[in-house]
Amino acid sequence: MKAITSLPRAGGSAGDRDGCPLSVIEPRSTAAKLVAAQGWAVMADVPLGAYRAVSFAGRMKAGTSGTCSITQGNVAVFDGDRLLALAYGKSDEDTAIGNLTPLEGGSVRVWSGGIVGSPVGDLRVEADGTVRLGRVADEESVCRGRASVPNVYGMPIDKARKALADKGWKPVRVKPDGESRQAGLIRRGIVEVESCAGTGLAYCSFRYTGAAGTLSLVTAGEEGLPHTVGYDVKCR
Repeated sequence: MKAITSLPRAGGSAGDRDGCPLSVIEPRSTAAKLVAAQGWAVMADVPLGAYRAVSFAGRMKAGTSGTCSITQGNVAVFDGDRLLALAYGKSDEDTAIGNLTPLEGGSVRVWSGGIVGSPVGDLRVEADGTVRLGRVADEESVCRGRASVPNVYGMPIDKARKALADKGWKPVRVKPDGESRQAGLIRRGIVEVESCAGTGLAYCSFRYTGAAGTLSLVTAGEEGLPHTVGYDVKCR
């Protein structure tokens, strides 16, 4: 990540960026429109404290099961219509940067552009206005600070469920479905598995409840215990 005041035009052609329409958004803010005007595909446009963070890419390639591989990804930080800084990968083939998600407290989580996206860091604004890209926080505050979720990304489900339990998230028991993969996980004591896909990336979903709401967790992978790739919290 470095300070920068002007944004270069996207390389290649528009056809390099039309392979994943579900990953592209319509630019709304002044910052996002400035990015789109340079030919880039805008993926996210979110507040970052008093600034705006816009992620965009130069190349998108569709994969199986609705997945997308994103290269030439960047994150630009704007103050209104003024570009302040840019984060980017090490090479044109790097899938380091994809989507963005806002966090409570004003920070922004940066995701990779790989087939299965994973968080690669958090953007934060310091008290003096400096923008920093650091490692993913050990836990995320949710539901206006009434609960928190530990950093379970990449953990196998047995370790992830323990980390969630330590933060007050209790598994919601479900009824096994015959001899499916779901039933196999339940026999191993993972009673909160709601469903598992039989094809593609073998996603499985799990449900937990806590004092502030419910948490849905998603894993991927067919071998052994699947690893966590995402979660979503619904606050009460």
